[in-house]
Amino acid sequence: MSSLMSLRKSFISRPLIASVLLMLLSVPTLFAEEQHSQAKALFLFNFANFVRWPKQAFTQNHDKLKMCIFGDANLGSFLDQVDGTRIRDKRLLVIKTNVLDDIKKGCHILFVSQNKQDLLPTLFNSVQHIYVLSVSDVEGFARNGGVISIVRTFDKLTFEINLDVALKNGLLINSDLLSLARIIGRDGKPVKKENLGPEDTLLRPQMAK
Repeated sequence: MSSLMSLRKSFISRPLIASVLLMLLSVPTLFAEEQHSQAKALFLFNFANFVRWPKQAFTQNHDKLKMCIFGDANLGSFLDQVDGTRIRDKRLLVIKTNVLDDIKKGCHILFVSQNKQDLLPTLFNSVQHIYVLSVSDVEGFARNGGVISIVRTFDKLTFEINLDVALKNGLLINSDLLSLARIIGRDGKPVKKENLGPEDTLLRPQMAK
């Protein structure tokens, strides 16, 4: 997936990123596992571009946007290529760790690998998750306290967003991203997009160009 490397440029337009994300939603599961890993990494990079954090999520204006990869996640080399990329007014900092204390120091995006799923109760109970976009490919992640689940079906990769958890975490999610996701509620059941109430529009601001 060498073409993904071009996304390292900070001047990429949001429509282009959305188009690439839409393309990835139909990635065949017959592709090599390495390509799936790269696709998941690109999902994470896109999530960073389509989610906005409040000012309170950063102690100083020059703070970096921290993307923490917790566990032995095989996400290929793409995240190494985009480490340091500017996302709006922040620089992306990719942190890869197997140490829980590193996570407790604070993350804006937290990807939990499958080999760390036994620690999920600890993560949700002891780690401060306000302003944290938690993501995983662990089955049922978004239905059990996470914000986004990356789901692999028989013929494609897709993702679920738990709007209630996102709102609780103070995150603003762009409507373009919501339009591509399967939306679930606090009970873990699917929510029809046309049934979203006024309070849900807080998660759907029009991002600045």
